[in-house]
Amino acid sequence: METRRLVALTGGTGFVGSHVAEALLASGCRVRALVRRPDVPGWLKGLDVEIVPGDVRDASSLDALVEGAEAVVHAAGKTSARNEAEYLAANAGGTANVAAATARRADGAHLVLVSSLSAAGPSRDGMPVKATDPGRPVSSYGRSKLAGEDEIRRAVGISYTILRPCPVYGPRETVIRDLFIAASKGVVPVLAGGAPRVQLVFALDLAAAVVGALRRGGRNETFFVAHPETLSYREIAEVLAALPAKRPLLVPVPAGVIKLAGVLAGAVSRLGSRPPVFNSEKADEMLQPAWLCDMSDAQAALGGPLTTDFRSGARRTWDWYVTNGWIRSDNIARRKRS
Repeated sequence: METRRLVALTGGTGFVGSHVAEALLASGCRVRALVRRPDVPGWLKGLDVEIVPGDVRDASSLDALVEGAEAVVHAAGKTSARNEAEYLAANAGGTANVAAATARRADGAHLVLVSSLSAAGPSRDGMPVKATDPGRPVSSYGRSKLAGEDEIRRAVGISYTILRPCPVYGPRETVIRDLFIAASKGVVPVLAGGAPRVQLVFALDLAAAVVGALRRGGRNETFFVAHPETLSYREIAEVLAALPAKRPLLVPVPAGVIKLAGVLAGAVSRLGSRPPVFNSEKADEMLQPAWLCDMSDAQAALGGPLTTDFRSGARRTWDWYVTNGWIRSDNIARRKRS
């Protein structure tokens, strides 16, 4: 009997990582996942996954994760922190630990890093950023993700693929979800005049891109991962407004209000124990004129996984939120499809 390929996975309990775990299993791989609290496996619960206790910031816990693995997918990362040092400890230091353990205990393994478009930074002059362009992050988070990429590139004895997804949405996502909830309650914000432009990626497409990278093999490459369509904030709002049975009101939210909200949210968060989900840096990222990337090479190299346009992905995400009770409103009846 042929032995199934063993893939070690970090971040599997979270939003992106759990979709990656399911895609790996569906492709026929065995999955061994690092979990900080094995008694709370998150979205891995019920999956045929081997659990290894540990944390990417604890180098001593990683040997057991990667031992004998043919590939390692590093999807763990910190997306909110109180300061840049916390970001760097997880996103750069943790990545260095994973790379070192892979080189030490998984000889010949292919390491796939799930990074972020934030590592590259926003578009300059409205032109898509290329993977060969120097990184120009504009936030602590982006700088920490770029530092994590550099740790991979400096590592000795491993082959790698770096994937830089654009903002990710889909079932299980908990931040962009707020826009879906707002739509269910009859209001959709049109941020910053609706002019900024972005590309997005559906979570299941990102997971398929990871599988595609593993099939391609480690060639020390960097790819952006996004659907090719470019969306303005107004176009995003229009798609969201079409989801409930009764069309919500589109409400303009000026850039100045977003900036002020970021400052206030950051100040309030400093009084608590949890890191801020939104602050002035997040506001600045949101208000960049364009977050666009050249992902044409990724489509060709990774097997064409980026197929879900925002209208289709938003509908699938909305339906999942409704089915799982994440949207609670009298206005959740779905429009009949023509």
